[in-house]
Amino acid sequence: MRKLISVLTALFLTGLLAAGSAVAKNHTVEAQGLKFMPMNIHIQPGDTVYWENMATHNVHMMEGLIPEGTEAFVSPLGENINHTFEKEGVYIYQCDPHIGAGMGGAVIVGKPVNLEKIKSQDVKGGLGRVVDEAIEFAEGL
Repeated sequence: MRKLISVLTALFLTGLLAAGSAVAKNHTVEAQGLKFMPMNIHIQPGDTVYWENMATHNVHMMEGLIPEGTEAFVSPLGENINHTFEKEGVYIYQCDPHIGAGMGGAVIVGKPVNLEKIKSQDVKGGLGRVVDEAIEFAEGL
């Protein structure tokens, strides 16, 4: 009887651990001066990213620099926002008023399945620097 209880307890605890790893997580990106911290973040499908301290900033997901089949979005200037990411890939974003200073970042969801497409884009200036750093980050995963 003791052995059966031990086996059932072990199975129950294993189930709890497996269920806990499948739970979506929340991540925070904070605008600090003219930077997003962290600039690049790796999350899993179903996770949510919260952008905070956005008094003079916005988040603009860039068309052509996000996975195919996902919609680019632009948050209102000055509003903290959150977004839940369901599809794997690299999502490049910028702060419209401050991209000249290189204010942008990347959310990498699961595997960076669209990395080769992003590498093939001809992106210059502040956004080009953001893309270069995102590529380096994604290649290191």
